[in-house]
Amino acid sequence: MDVLTFGNGFVANHLSYSILDERVTPDSKHIAKILDTHKPNVVINCIGKTGRPNVDWCESHKEETSTANVAIPILLAEECAKRSIYMIQIGSGCIFFGESPNKEPIKKYDIIIGDPPMKDSGWKENDFANPKSYYSKTKYACDLALGSMSNVATLRIRMPISDRNNPRNLLNKLRGYSQVIDIPNSVTFMHDLVRCVDWLVDKKHTGIFHVTNPEPLTAAEIMRDYQKYVPSHQFQTINETELSKLTKATRSNCILNTEKLSNLGFEMTPSKKALQDCMFNYIKNI
Repeated sequence: MDVLTFGNGFVANHLSYSILDERVTPDSKHIAKILDTHKPNVVINCIGKTGRPNVDWCESHKEETSTANVAIPILLAEECAKRSIYMIQIGSGCIFFGESPNKEPIKKYDIIIGDPPMKDSGWKENDFANPKSYYSKTKYACDLALGSMSNVATLRIRMPISDRNNPRNLLNKLRGYSQVIDIPNSVTFMHDLVRCVDWLVDKKHTGIFHVTNPEPLTAAEIMRDYQKYVPSHQFQTINETELSKLTKATRSNCILNTEKLSNLGFEMTPSKKALQDCMFNYIKNI
């Protein structure tokens, strides 16, 4: 099966498929020519602007951000649909902010008097998002356009973690901060994302899927695991209010529900095991 990856960034270079060696413009004729030349059966779209060094960049580069995150994916999906090409779109779970409307009882209590204590079971794929940053607004706009297309699967990932020494890796970013938050967040380990993409290339499920590892992690928790290997690393924990004073774009803190993916038969690695395995290899790579 011919699988062609659009984009040549952090996510694309973790995948094992051919990468398009050509700049893609927001022009349907140009995109059509690419598809007719390469004739893929599956397209994986990793094109997107997340900003450098971070999403604050998107606040002052709105046209470039919307072109990469909205215009190109929609045109690509339309041209793929005309040719019956299955498309996997790499989306973002950062379209959600704060606690979800979904709650479930905490199950550790055998006897409960009154209402049971509840926990956030995470944002579901069909929940209406509440994006705060311009980056997250463009990613949600794309989701709304592609979400019901019959040939597209959108994979929402969050704060990707890899064992590679790369500036786009969450581990590299956190190492560079002297202050981090201690708030639970869903994260995506790249090893599992790669497995999920391979699985979807085979199964061709469509719709929107949350591709994050079970149970959230905090930035402080991740850095404490890093300190096991590098005891000299120091950092302070700050709260969400303090973080907002340091950034231009409001950062997303949220937990995603992954039951939809699990119910279809794909299981992500438990977060703590994924962190342990990833950190061990990451330390060797740096």
